[in-house]
Amino acid sequence: MQLHLFERFILITLDQKKGRFLIDSLSLNYGIAGAILLELSKLNKITLQNKRLIVKDLEPTNNIILDTCIKLINSSKKKRGAKFWIFKIGNKSSNFKKIILKELIENKILKINKETYLWGLMKFFRYPIINTNEIEELTTKLKKIVLEDKKPDIDGLLLLSLMNSCKLIRILFIKKKEHKAARKRIEELTRNIEISEDVRQTLKEIQTAIVAATLTTYVSP
Repeated sequence: MQLHLFERFILITLDQKKGRFLIDSLSLNYGIAGAILLELSKLNKITLQNKRLIVKDLEPTNNIILDTCIKLINSSKKKRGAKFWIFKIGNKSSNFKKIILKELIENKILKINKETYLWGLMKFFRYPIINTNEIEELTTKLKKIVLEDKKPDIDGLLLLSLMNSCKLIRILFIKKKEHKAARKRIEELTRNIEISEDVRQTLKEIQTAIVAATLTTYVSP
């Protein structure tokens, strides 16, 4: 099954057995926003122009999340930078997260468990991974890229950069030595990988915007 970048990102953020998210909701939401923008860039739907994100292709992707964001960016009266769109889309990512989780459940990759506390007054939903093939294949590929110098494909590179921006690298590379090597390798790959200049520049802007988003509260101009 070919998963979207934002679906892979969600899988990486989940504890496989307990089904809880391994990062805070702020980082999760802005990470989802980053994954959406990176996928749109990879598909040549958006590009940077004078450090502003613009839509270059309005043809529908037939994915509700991607198409919603294309329309959102295209309908803006002013051209905005990556930071603005990370915040704007990030603030809508709670709804996008529900759509992503629903799709993963329907495809029998996740299941949903409801936990209640205080006589039912508090409810929590967990999403354990029941089909681990996707996540195991994904983590194996990412580890080979980082630890064995395997040449990455574009999806592997984008996901690693996204994980690094959201402080998820330590989840995959637990040992201190591996974690340090992973950060260094990702920085090298971002600089040297053979991707289009449009995608490279968009990737750089989005990386910076995600880090900024998780550290501050943004006020729209």
